[in-house]
Amino acid sequence: MILFKVVHKRKLKAHFEQKYIGIYSCEENAKNAVEKLKQKTGFCDTKPGFRIKKVFRIFRPRFVDKTFWVDGFVTYKY
Repeated sequence: MILFKVVHKRKLKAHFEQKYIGIYSCEENAKNAVEKLKQKTGFCDTKPGFRIKKVFRIFRPRFVDKTFWVDGFVTYKY
């Protein structure tokens, strides 16, 4: 089974921060999720950080076509 995994990665001062967005049944669903998230808090500042990767899975994952981080994110600096 071919699926499409979406992640968002950005560089902070000392490390990279990666967020797992979701896994989708088709590339179109993955692209739609990315377009919606590009308008959300945190993601709108780092739009180039999205990656869609084609993956092969033998078993169907439990949460296919479910998007996480739908409200965006805020990074606290200390």
